[in-house]
Amino acid sequence: MVNRTTKYSLFIVSLLAFFLLILFTFNTPWVKQLDFNVLHTIEGWRTDTLTPIIIFITTVGSWYVTAPIWFAIIVLLLYKRKGLLVLYITLVFWGVRALNWGLKEIFARPRPDWSQVVPASHYSFPSGHAMNSMAFYSGVLLLIWMYTRSRAVKTAAACVIAIVILLIGFSRLYLGVHFLTDILAGYCLGLAWSLGVYLLSKRLYNQK
Repeated sequence: MVNRTTKYSLFIVSLLAFFLLILFTFNTPWVKQLDFNVLHTIEGWRTDTLTPIIIFITTVGSWYVTAPIWFAIIVLLLYKRKGLLVLYITLVFWGVRALNWGLKEIFARPRPDWSQVVPASHYSFPSGHAMNSMAFYSGVLLLIWMYTRSRAVKTAAACVIAIVILLIGFSRLYLGVHFLTDILAGYCLGLAWSLGVYLLSKRLYNQK
């Protein structure tokens, strides 16, 4: 029977494979057209009532929200004397941000330039909000799963965090600052990063 570590490893490989598929196709004519069509479709959904809500949602994936949550978590973990978990969530939080910045510099994909609701700097691929949010919030979910025995709590936490991550990705499309392929690539790498750091932390813990 395949153990959990092997399952996670295979899932990480699948995520990286899908990222590579996006990487090698996002400049092809049919994928460019798909990105264009998705943005123009979502552009038609904008309303004066919905836009402020979406701007709030996108903020949930920003540094201004995730950094205080990260700090609160490490304070709690330090109080509980869980040094390895402090290292885990810190590497997830900061490492994915550094990786995202580096990849943006490498690929240098311009952002959509015709329908931005809010200003956005740096390059577009992969989406920082999608990648950072997926890594950090999935990392938080793994912490919750480690310390919660209740299946109901685990399920509820997974549903809430999944909805938050999906809404953050959607918000970047709604605001016109990313293409669909930026979001999907960010999701793949963000989840692969958090799971990879989790497996590394688990291995270090077992070697103690």
